[in-house]
Amino acid sequence: MRVLIVGGTGFVGSHLVRRCIAEGHRVDVVARPSSDISRLTPVLASIGLHRLSLLDAAEVGHCLSETRPTHIFYLVGATKRRHEPGVAQAALEEAAGFLTLVQEAAKATSRVRCFVRTGSIAEYGVARVPFQEGQREHPDNGYAAAIVAGTYYAQALAPQLPFPLITARLALVYGPGQASDFLVPSLIASCTSGKSIKLGRPLDRRDLIHVSDAVDALYRMGTAGLSGGEIVNVGSGEAVGVAELAAIVAALAGADSTLVQCSAQSDPVTLQLSSARAEQLIGWRPRIDIVSGIKGLIAECRRGERVAAA
Repeated sequence: MRVLIVGGTGFVGSHLVRRCIAEGHRVDVVARPSSDISRLTPVLASIGLHRLSLLDAAEVGHCLSETRPTHIFYLVGATKRRHEPGVAQAALEEAAGFLTLVQEAAKATSRVRCFVRTGSIAEYGVARVPFQEGQREHPDNGYAAAIVAGTYYAQALAPQLPFPLITARLALVYGPGQASDFLVPSLIASCTSGKSIKLGRPLDRRDLIHVSDAVDALYRMGTAGLSGGEIVNVGSGEAVGVAELAAIVAALAGADSTLVQCSAQSDPVTLQLSSARAEQLIGWRPRIDIVSGIKGLIAECRRGERVAAA
């Protein structure tokens, strides 16, 4: 396989890069000119890196001609800007870049066998759980609405494309290398350092999936011969309460449970995917439960502390 990973400098994307290298494939990564590539430092010698704007059709076309990918993975998202006022506009601009990439891939002389893009559990909004792929989305913010727009574009374009275009709707992914302002790493950092943390929405329940499991699902989707237009949920199938998660982290870290403080909340929201379709279509199910995943991250955190101290 000749794999092109768009967004390969990000959290999930960098893990997918390493998975594809380990499988023996040629890997090229597309990144914005301003992207931080530090997550890829250990594997830079093993990949091709292409810095460009997806809004520039000529640059995108040239990149595709140069790399001649058989498989394209699109993992571009505005998650790190998810709380900023302009996040919806940023997400719509990324949707425009996605459409440019699809258009140029369809025109490419080399044969693309599969194109996988990532969506999000946020697309479903506040709705009946567990979320099923066929139910109507109810996005409750601009960020989620923009991602839904990308999913609808993908479904509308799929019948006209010379390759299958598939959407993987990911649950809330956690694991090594995630930015520190996300829920799991912030809880671990607080509990291992003895600092207090306040939960803004302790009654919410979240479907959490380890990044290794998410990457395994993406990789399988790219090689399973799925039909174009498919939407496939990728989640644990379970929802853990935010306060419950904090208690798990504190217990595994050996921290005082009083470090975790909870705000008052009257409107709990549950985000939970059904991943039955993923098991049916690609034979995938998650392997890393939340306790095992948290244990591994705490151990990694403490290894890093020991190295820094030395």
